[in-house]
Amino acid sequence: MSVFSQGITITQKAYDNSNNEDEDIAVNKEPETKETNCVAKVIRVISDFEEELPGGNKQRSQQLLLKILTGHNKNKERVTLNVIPDNPAFSIIGQVNKKYIVSEIETLENGNEEYFILDYYREPYIWILSVSFLILLLIVGGFKGARTIVSLLVTVGLVAFLLIPSIVKGINPLLSAILVSFLATGITMLLVAGANFKSLAATLGTVIGVTFSGVIATLVIKFASLSGLASSEAMILWGNQVYQINFKGLLAAGMIVSCLGAIMDVAISIASSMQEIKAANLNYSFKDLFHSGMNVGKDIMGTMTNTLVLAYTGMALPLLLLISHEKNPAKYLNLELVVSEITAALAGSIGLIIAVPATALIMAWLINKRK
Repeated sequence: MSVFSQGITITQKAYDNSNNEDEDIAVNKEPETKETNCVAKVIRVISDFEEELPGGNKQRSQQLLLKILTGHNKNKERVTLNVIPDNPAFSIIGQVNKKYIVSEIETLENGNEEYFILDYYREPYIWILSVSFLILLLIVGGFKGARTIVSLLVTVGLVAFLLIPSIVKGINPLLSAILVSFLATGITMLLVAGANFKSLAATLGTVIGVTFSGVIATLVIKFASLSGLASSEAMILWGNQVYQINFKGLLAAGMIVSCLGAIMDVAISIASSMQEIKAANLNYSFKDLFHSGMNVGKDIMGTMTNTLVLAYTGMALPLLLLISHEKNPAKYLNLELVVSEITAALAGSIGLIIAVPATALIMAWLINKRK
């Protein structure tokens, strides 16, 4: 009987404890907050001190007086604590009269506000650089420079409003990239070179070269078992359930888009030079024109291939420095990140090489068929 009563008591306590836990959860429930970003300027450093953490690392802390420059608290002053870790990648140091991106966290129940510095405010420098580029393009290029700006805006628009949305919707990234490459090349050639055989030949030569690059990249991705998840950005997309993306196709699409400009440059250079050669000597045959185009293409091919390789090398320079300190650097050839970069450079270079005879052949045929 005592055992039975004891069992009842224990059960009752467990029931009471569960009720208490529910009450504690209700009481300790975190208040709802709203987070927004704004631009702020440091107007005073109230305090600045450094302390040593238990692990031996150092941590610097600042108490800053901010002036909010955007948002609903514009022109108001707020105090924030800026913690500066020992890692330079995340060290954002508060300086007087310098602007920062600030996170404003507002507690909806009581209206309390907290401010945290997220990053330096860098946007103005991007606008200054962009405007300088456009002005210089207009000064040097004149009317053609203006058409170049339009073609650039069209290309950016195709990537932003056609390529990216199509990939998000689940369309094959490789096919989307080839379609965007064709449209971007055609529109660019029409705006820069006009509606003529030169533009047509350059467009077709570019599309052929880009298609070859895509096919080669796809084959390497398949047989080398590349997942397309070597970068941290791809891993973030993979972890986000909103996106259902073919990451292997996305890797191939990125390779195509990155080499498009170089292949386009080679194709229009060959087509333009062949048109001038034909205008200077109307008696040039199909064979003569083709050889002339090939000679021009060979000269351009050497520098443009170097351009592609050096562009990828520059992006992977920190990785190359790590490899240089290894006793056996060959083992890095099996890393997906390294293989992806090498594939992108070589697939783009192969597409560029294919574009040379393709453009020369098409342009020679078009010129000789013209009445």
